[in-house]
Amino acid sequence: MSRQAPLCVALATLAACASPPAQPRHVIAVGSTLPADLDTCINAAFTSMAGGWHMRFTVSLPGGTVAGSDGHLQIRPVGDNRWIILRPDATGAFVPFSEITNYGQGRLESIRLDDAATTIFQERYTDCHPPDASGRFKYVSTLDQALPDGTHMHVTRTGWGTADHHYSVDVMEGDTNPALYALRTRTGERESPPLK
Repeated sequence: MSRQAPLCVALATLAACASPPAQPRHVIAVGSTLPADLDTCINAAFTSMAGGWHMRFTVSLPGGTVAGSDGHLQIRPVGDNRWIILRPDATGAFVPFSEITNYGQGRLESIRLDDAATTIFQERYTDCHPPDASGRFKYVSTLDQALPDGTHMHVTRTGWGTADHHYSVDVMEGDTNPALYALRTRTGERESPPLK
């Protein structure tokens, strides 16, 4: 064995150690790995979802209780960082229900468009991946939310989507009682072409 052989083996071993591990086959990569501005990514994701949606919600509560609901909505962009959410009224006509605004640095707020003008949620996006070659994007956000009984929950949300499909998982934990938790899923399918 030449004197260079051990050196070659050592260099090959070092190169192998320096290479990132292969991604497990069961992990599905979603969203581009290219760097992106957080707010640009969020605005593009919301605007790409302009149009009508059929949304389905499921929540799994402590004690094994599972509940679900579904509904219809429309998303109408009204600016680079604002969107109106429309819901059907008693006649079935879609009317403005709330407005979502991106205030920058991933800070979004939704406010009802009625006389009460109450805040529905304040959401902070911490990560956003623009669409990859397949058209799928991904985001991670956190928000605080009150349940119908007044219990306050801290929510960590991970979502995936395309222009025609949306899916998210919420991990909900009690603000003052860590033992209080819930899991919620949200799925959506486009019902109509994008709004003009």
